[in-house]
Amino acid sequence: MSDSSWLRSRAWGVAAVVSAAVALATIPYAPNWWLLYILPRLQPHVTLWYVGVGAAILAGLLAWAWSAGPANRTWGMAGLLLVMAVYVALLFVVYRHEPPAKKWHLVEYGLIGGVTFQAVHVDFRRPKGIAFAVLFLFLVGTVDEVSQNYIPMRTFRWLDLFGNYEGSLLGFAAWLAASPHSPWRQSS
Repeated sequence: MSDSSWLRSRAWGVAAVVSAAVALATIPYAPNWWLLYILPRLQPHVTLWYVGVGAAILAGLLAWAWSAGPANRTWGMAGLLLVMAVYVALLFVVYRHEPPAKKWHLVEYGLIGGVTFQAVHVDFRRPKGIAFAVLFLFLVGTVDEVSQNYIPMRTFRWLDLFGNYEGSLLGFAAWLAASPHSPWRQSS
């Protein structure tokens, strides 16, 4: 890897851009989707559905962490369980009385964050990849929320902006614990 290389995988980079573009492109349609299609199927236990989605993602991440090899495997698994505990705490404490769609920010940006960090070189000694990923996630999360001031049936909320950033952070923490490309997983 050269010092100027910040992108590790073009395919994952495309996946990060596409997932962010889909998230942004669906902003005007999301309220109707939630009201007409999603929410009626999730009632009455919406938060438990989110816990189930988190558990399914966690199962996939645990399998990925296991397949990443023995370097820091135990701590990787423990890190993923901690990420899940933080996610569940956010659902039941911070988002307890929030509408169901507000909880989606954590899942959506957790996935976008994980994909983004899989795309870049994460090396704390040469932080170009990390800086790019953080800037990308910050811009997408901010544009997502600020643009809602200009879209009918949508509103800007600080808690949603926090959810975008917090979800990205959870995605990064999960990526660090699970990915074989994580500098933490490569050290023994």
